[in-house]
Amino acid sequence: MTELSGSSSNGLQQIAPGIYVHTGYEGANVGCILTDVGAIVVDTPLIPEEGKAWAAEVLRLAKRVLYVFNTDHHRAHIMGNQYFDAPVIAHEVAWKEMSGYRDAFIERTKNLFKRQPEIAAQFDEVVIKKPELTFTGRLIVKKGGREVHFIYLGGHTPATCGVWLPKERVLFTGDVVVVGEHPSLGQSNSKEWLETLARLRRMSLNVLVPGHGPLCNVEATQPISEYIRLMRLKVRNQIKAGRSKSEAATVVSQLIDYFPYRPGDRSFVEKRIRAGVNRIYDELRATYDEEKEDVGDEDVLA
Repeated sequence: MTELSGSSSNGLQQIAPGIYVHTGYEGANVGCILTDVGAIVVDTPLIPEEGKAWAAEVLRLAKRVLYVFNTDHHRAHIMGNQYFDAPVIAHEVAWKEMSGYRDAFIERTKNLFKRQPEIAAQFDEVVIKKPELTFTGRLIVKKGGREVHFIYLGGHTPATCGVWLPKERVLFTGDVVVVGEHPSLGQSNSKEWLETLARLRRMSLNVLVPGHGPLCNVEATQPISEYIRLMRLKVRNQIKAGRSKSEAATVVSQLIDYFPYRPGDRSFVEKRIRAGVNRIYDELRATYDEEKEDVGDEDVLA
C-alpha cells in the first residue's frame, strides 16, 4: 500500500494525487476524486450536519461537483446526497430500493439516535435524493484528465459497487470490505461475496478503501472470507442436522466475538449476525434441498 499523504486530525487523507478519503464521519467512509473540471464524490455521511460538512470540504478542494456516487442504497452511504448540487450515480438496484424510501425510512434512521436528540432532530430536514444515472455492470467516466470506473461488485447486496481508478490502482470497495467489524450479510449473496473477495486478491492494488474502517490492502479481505466461510459451514451443519432457521440462531453466539465491538453495541451486532445467519440459511437451504449430496467444496476452496 502506498504511503498516505496529507493526513489530518479530522479524518481527511489524501491517498494519491487528487484522491481524498474521509474516515472520521459516523457511518461509512467517504471519498472525493478530483478532476480538472470538478470532483466526483464517493458516498455521503449518515448524519446531516456531517453531510453538510463533507459538502463544504469537497467544495474547498474543488470548484464544483460533477457526480455523487453511492456504493449501495444503505443509509450509511446516501443520507447526505441532498447537500451536493450534482446528479447521483448508483447501481440500478440501488435506484429501485431508494425509490421505495418514504418518511418511515427517515423516521427509522432518526430512531437510531433516540439517545442523542440533538442528532435525531437533524433528520427532520432530510430528503432522499435518488440516483439519476444508473448502470448494472461497469460505467467508465473520462473527465478532466481522470478515468474512473464504477464497477459492480455484488456480494454484500445486489446493488453493491466500487470505484476503480486504474492509473492510481486505488479501489473504493463499498461494504464488500470492512475492517475491524462484523460485515453485514442480511442482504447478501455469500457465495458471490466470496468470489468477489477472491477476485480482489488477484488485483494489483496500491490502496483499498473499505466501506468502514481504516484504509488497507488486499490482505484485509482474508478475514472477511474466513468469516463468511465459517458462517456458511456452521449454518450448513445446522441444516444437515435438520434444524429450523430459528434453531440455527445458535450460530450467533458462536460468531459474536469473531470481530471486536463496543460493549454497548452487542445487541446491534447480534441482530446483524442473526440477519446474516437467516440469509445464508435460505441461500444454502435451496441448494441443500436440490443436491443433498453437496457438502460445499466451495467453502473449502473459495
